[in-house]
Amino acid sequence: MISTGTGHQEVAQLRAQLAAAQARIEALETLQAVTLWVNSELRLDTLLAEVLSAAVAVVGADAGALLLLDETRSQLEYAVVPGSMGGALVGRRVSADDGAVGWAISRREPLVIEAPQRRRRFHSELVTTLHPRTATLACVPLVAQGRVVGVLEMVSSDTAHSFGEADVSLLSAVAGQAAIAIENARLYLELTQERDRILSVEQEVRNQLARDLHDGPAQLLASLIMRLRLGLCLLDKGREEGRRELGALEPVLERALREVRTMLFDLRPVILEARGLAAALEDYARRQSAEGFTVRYTTKGEPRRLRADAERAVFAIVREAVANARRHSGTDEADVTLNFADGSVQLVVCDQGVGFELQPTESESMLRGSLGLVNMRERTEAIGGRLSIQSRPAEGTTVSLTVAG
Repeated sequence: MISTGTGHQEVAQLRAQLAAAQARIEALETLQAVTLWVNSELRLDTLLAEVLSAAVAVVGADAGALLLLDETRSQLEYAVVPGSMGGALVGRRVSADDGAVGWAISRREPLVIEAPQRRRRFHSELVTTLHPRTATLACVPLVAQGRVVGVLEMVSSDTAHSFGEADVSLLSAVAGQAAIAIENARLYLELTQERDRILSVEQEVRNQLARDLHDGPAQLLASLIMRLRLGLCLLDKGREEGRRELGALEPVLERALREVRTMLFDLRPVILEARGLAAALEDYARRQSAEGFTVRYTTKGEPRRLRADAERAVFAIVREAVANARRHSGTDEADVTLNFADGSVQLVVCDQGVGFELQPTESESMLRGSLGLVNMRERTEAIGGRLSIQSRPAEGTTVSLTVAG
């Protein structure tokens, strides 16, 4: 026979085992759900919040935080901290080499610390700022394809609920899935931003083309139509002025044709593809000078072909710099120098115009949607070059670019 006491003990053990199994099943179900939605959620902010919520739930933590790594500064930023007081930590940065989170990231291993308040080496902003009565702290790095992207922090104030191996294993599984999803969401965000930037550039090009057409060929054609009508009217009346008026239309037509050809050249400089950068810039300078803005072009060194993307970028930067000088410098001339040195090509575009204060001008350009200076910097970054823009009021402007090649 089994004694009553022994029977109660066995029942209690079975209930405990059943509760543990049920908790394990729920944790696995949560993990399965995490796997499903992290692979479909591309909104970074939403993803981060869901990852942290799942991590807290899967181990029964009292609270948690998700930090993202800024590799350029070697810092971790608190990206998500739930709760009414979480705002005190969101956005705060800590060293990626210090404290509990620094230990977990540097070793790429989970860390569990009891009574972290007493372990100065493993201090935590989450514990110090929001949860000073933490009994156990767990930190698990987020690693995707060998690259650390952040860390999860979990706290428990219950001394009877210390994070064990099973909890760490579950957190690591969540972290592994989350890290890949975060990288995907970041890539999606970058692609979205790049798409928006390209659309902005395209719109800027359309706007500029519309302005050029309105100020150039459109007005010339309107003038031609009026003068043609006048000439025909005079001819109908048998007056000699009509013949002279029609004869005077030829130079106006030639000017309109030149302006249209210049626009076509700006849209797609075929000479750049066929003969290279030096020849394209020489032709560009000639066209600009013919339109009334003198561009003195000089080549130094032995001209050679660069990568196609580099040639396109350099040519576009010259056009942008000259266009800025033409519109804003208050002068009617600029100098363009292309120097083919050993292993690199240096470009200098300068004018002796009114100049400007660089920082305020760049900020104002962004506010009003003018992307000229921004485009030059982005094109330079795209080809791995170095760009310098120097300008001061009454001292002119110099744009310098160096690119390998």
